Amino acid sequence: MNKDFVVCIPARYNSSRLPGKPLIKIKGKELILWAVESATLLNPRDLVIATDDQRIYNCVMDNGHQAIMTSEHHQSGTERIAECAEIMNWSNDTLVLNYQGDEPNIPKNNVNAVLSLFDTHPNISIGTLYKPIQDIKDIFDPNIVKVVTDTHNKALYFSRAPIPWKQSGFDEKQILNTTSFHKHHIGLYAYKVSFLKEFVRHAPTDIELIESLEQLRALYYGYDIAVAEAVDPMPHGIDTPQDIINFEMNHS
Repeated sequence: MNKDFVVCIPARYNSSRLPGKPLIKIKGKELILWAVESATLLNPRDLVIATDDQRIYNCVMDNGHQAIMTSEHHQSGTERIAECAEIMNWSNDTLVLNYQGDEPNIPKNNVNAVLSLFDTHPNISIGTLYKPIQDIKDIFDPNIVKVVTDTHNKALYFSRAPIPWKQSGFDEKQILNTTSFHKHHIGLYAYKVSFLKEFVRHAPTDIELIESLEQLRALYYGYDIAVAEAVDPMPHGIDTPQDIINFEMNHS
């Protein structure tokens, strides 16, 4: 496995569902610090929080971690990470892990699965994850992004719609098995800095804006995305007050 990698945690203050999310205290510690401490255990060569908010910057720096200020105008975490890579002067071949600030405790096995994609697919631009969909209702849930892959485990398309569509119809009582074509995309990404520099030069595309999925910009412009199956269950992201309660219960 390629072990030489850096971690960037993009963090913005204005979350639509949970304003001020990175600074919400859980068991006396800000959420962003839970993420930083979890990511540190991965032993990256470098770890930095990229934010557009002075309060987040101060929180991270005051607790002995590295942070940088980035533009307020980025449309996605990938764009923010691209600016971070430029500020940090990371080389073109540096492998960057996009670690989600609202999903602390991402299993190390899943991180390794993403990073290993760059060993098995050296020419890809993005590595990411999926897990098989096993409940029929998840196919129709627009909050669960689906991905279709080819024989080389490269992404053909991502959508909030139920893809692939079963021509003969779906059995609403069916519980899918692990051999299903239906795959739930998990938003854990890794990229080379060289790709990030190119990505931000491309304008957002119609399919990206319609689906609200930034990875479609990469596919639209011909970049390869390899997808590995998650090894371990992923923690649920923190988006609501109930998610905070659940996180506290799991860390009692």
